[in-house]
Amino acid sequence: MYVPFGVVLAVKPWNYPWGQSLAVLAQALIAGNTVVLKPAPATTLVGLKMGELARKAGFPDGVVSVVAVDDAVAVALVEDPRVGKVVFTGSVATGRKVMVSAAKNLTPVVLELGGKDPAIVCRDADLDRAAKGIVWAAFMNAGQTCSSVERVYVERPVAEAFLAKVLEETRRVRLTDASGTGELGPLTLERQRRIVEDHVADAVAKGARVLTGGKRVPGPGYFYPPTVVVDVDHSMTLMREETFGPVLPIMTVDSLDEAIRFANDSPYGLTASGWTRSDETAHRLQRELVAGVVSIGDHSSSFAEPQAPWGGFKWSGIGRIHGTSGLREMVQPKYVSRDRGRGAELWWYPYDAEYAGLISGVAPALYAKSLARRLAGQLRLMRFARLWRRFGAWRLLMGLDKLF
Repeated sequence: MYVPFGVVLAVKPWNYPWGQSLAVLAQALIAGNTVVLKPAPATTLVGLKMGELARKAGFPDGVVSVVAVDDAVAVALVEDPRVGKVVFTGSVATGRKVMVSAAKNLTPVVLELGGKDPAIVCRDADLDRAAKGIVWAAFMNAGQTCSSVERVYVERPVAEAFLAKVLEETRRVRLTDASGTGELGPLTLERQRRIVEDHVADAVAKGARVLTGGKRVPGPGYFYPPTVVVDVDHSMTLMREETFGPVLPIMTVDSLDEAIRFANDSPYGLTASGWTRSDETAHRLQRELVAGVVSIGDHSSSFAEPQAPWGGFKWSGIGRIHGTSGLREMVQPKYVSRDRGRGAELWWYPYDAEYAGLISGVAPALYAKSLARRLAGQLRLMRFARLWRRFGAWRLLMGLDKLF
């Protein structure tokens, strides 16, 4: 049986506040739980609107509750003994705090944390598709996506051609204006824009070059232009820590071996992508890239695939959302057994000489490698009266097919 936890606490982030909340809300309710939704302070109104729509849809009071509180107060929610499970999406630092608070009552958690997601462009890649796909995956939602492409490793023979196509695609990406026209909106928070600026500045100070973008846009809104950075290495914060902004660092490598090694050289493991036309290379990337999601010829879009589980390895999280795996996270398996037999079970007292002989003979009777040894073992079991008393002749005969 699968039993709901009771109350699922969903602590959701400020990026994609509607979609990320709705996915957990739906699965928790389908599985028979009630939900307490705690939206991020920056997107409180979105959370309140979801609560309003739940009421309009006819959910009884208490089935969907929205608690609009500051993050500091959320600790009390996580530590509340009435909470059966916590589903958190956010930073690694906050995820650790959630685990500590949940440990007070041994409350199970699902953590969808950050990423520093790599893309590997192989020498046989369709460069037009790779450039278009990677530019989209790096800059969608102004880079404020857990699964954004935040690192690119391109094999040297195609590096120059790939970079030219990336720059061409990047320069087509327009900042949105007052009418909403354009592809790239502002960052949600000023502090997030400062993180982006700090990462770029650190990279430049260590020898990187900014080929386009790289400076904040004056005027209202926390805009930062789509930015492409080259001559990067793993000594730079830009290649190690989550940037969460519209910056695309590109590193040239000498081989696929080197690309995979660099891609896995990270404490994160949310998503990764490979861009190749070779089935053999694709299979290798699928096997060797350390990430919860590996895409070939695309990046990040499986978040919208209903059957695809979503979650990461290493610092990128624990557990899964979406798909059957996500639905199973919202329930506890309960094994139920009912024995209609009469009399004592074989393993009940007394532990006498007959018991010892019977139990020691079960393994060879069932699992000996050869059929002859199994049959010999089964014949030896027939001499124990305890076996006949428990099952009777008819049930033993009916079960003979299971012995072979």
